[in-house]
Amino acid sequence: APSVSRIISDLEEDLGVRLFNRTTRHVSLTEAGEEFLTRGSLILEEWESLRDHTASTHSSPKGRLRVSSALAFGTERIAPLAARFQDRYPEVKIELHISNRKVDLVYERFDVAIRIGGREGLDDSSMMARRIHSQHQIFAATPSYIERFGVPEDLEGLSQHRLIKQVSGSWGATSELLVEEEKVPWRLPDDFVVNAPTGARSAVRAGSGIALVAEYLVREDLAAGRLVRVLPEVRTTDQPIYAVFAHRDYVAAKIRTFVDFLVDELKE
Repeated sequence: APSVSRIISDLEEDLGVRLFNRTTRHVSLTEAGEEFLTRGSLILEEWESLRDHTASTHSSPKGRLRVSSALAFGTERIAPLAARFQDRYPEVKIELHISNRKVDLVYERFDVAIRIGGREGLDDSSMMARRIHSQHQIFAATPSYIERFGVPEDLEGLSQHRLIKQVSGSWGATSELLVEEEKVPWRLPDDFVVNAPTGARSAVRAGSGIALVAEYLVREDLAAGRLVRVLPEVRTTDQPIYAVFAHRDYVAAKIRTFVDFLVDELKE
């Protein structure tokens, strides 16, 4: 009782009002005390609700998930997977931005960014990066092109064909090929240059030549026989793909679950 009386006295002094009427026989709330108690109780209830909501957000996926992804990979892989993720977790609202622009996750308030390539920008202590996949490129052509111009037997023979080359900035000017697991730097000629992976795929589908194109972009075409693989023992070295998100002591369930989902779905 003495401790409670002292705390109440300190509170009255801080507020500058009397909260209790005191007599030798009774203690009752003043009008100001009644109002303080009623509104204070509402605030405490709201605080408890906020705590419960925040805790549940971190234990089960819910809320808006803002994702940024590179153009081709975002269109071909992330968009369908995001739709399947939402089917599994309907309380998550997804906002997917597909662009090759490198976003600032914190300033632009993105939850996850899908980035392709080396570790540039991933060593920032405020960011976490998890490898979700790796991609490589293969040589492909239409059956009709192969019927007309024949099958090259090696890289020297390949250089005599019409080749479609994808270049984005400094990337793609020279490719590092794996030839029977041996790394070989190789430069495609500049006869037909396109700056987008899907552009290279469209060109090879049209029968314009042999393209070095991302395997995931032509997987269905190869399975359906619309394209055939050229020099199947040759491919580029793996290019890692990361899910990047802001470093936090407690990662929200929507982020943690989404990244786990991508790793599981892309593990092949």
